Amino acid sequence: MGSLRSVKISFDSLAGVDGSARFSFGDACSALASVSGPIAARPASEHPARGTVEVHVRPLSSVPGTTEKLLGSAFKGIIESACLLGQHPRTLTQVVVQALSQPSSALVTAEINACSLALVNAGSVPMRGVVCAVVVGLRLDGNQTQFILDPEDEKLLDGTFCFALLFGITSGSFQGKIPPSEVVWMSSRTYNGIPISLDTHKLKLATELARKGATEVWLRMRESLGGSPSPFDHEEPMEV
Repeated sequence: MGSLRSVKISFDSLAGVDGSARFSFGDACSALASVSGPIAARPASEHPARGTVEVHVRPLSSVPGTTEKLLGSAFKGIIESACLLGQHPRTLTQVVVQALSQPSSALVTAEINACSLALVNAGSVPMRGVVCAVVVGLRLDGNQTQFILDPEDEKLLDGTFCFALLFGITSGSFQGKIPPSEVVWMSSRTYNGIPISLDTHKLKLATELARKGATEVWLRMRESLGGSPSPFDHEEPMEV
């Protein structure tokens, strides 16, 4: 159940980078990302058959710590899944992500979306698709399990799942206006100290809700780049 908060996208013309973008869920969850490259890689980090990616995540305040390093590693894998790095061997693409709000699962997904838009804005790295990310919240009530798309107050939940889906055409063609998507990354977080465990059916429900939300993000991205308006503008809240 639930629906996405308003999505806000802007392309900030930052000096000294090839592309940048700001992505927000509502007014309290925002991130900024920039892309530089491909540039010549340092000998120690170059790969003879493909380009390499570096991701630096900066928190809202203070200096990057363990959390930001772990996120940087996760974002690196997500970006590599979306880019055709074999077309630029021995090069380096640098991505810098700046948090503009307090830490949350929603912020993580906003940061992923900002990275995708910054890569598109740069236009210097060939891509096989665009990654869109959303949060699905989990609320347990006895034997009942409730999933909530893009929850605003995550601390009222039992846990959250971050989903990143790659929208692109891997082979052949597709019907309709929306390309097929696949989950390329998922992460969970618990708020009650109890590890989250979902059976196959419940995981499928959470994934399909995430796919609906990520599809709306994809449509908003397309619209921000000059595509047609989103058909979700007049749709009822999503439910499972």
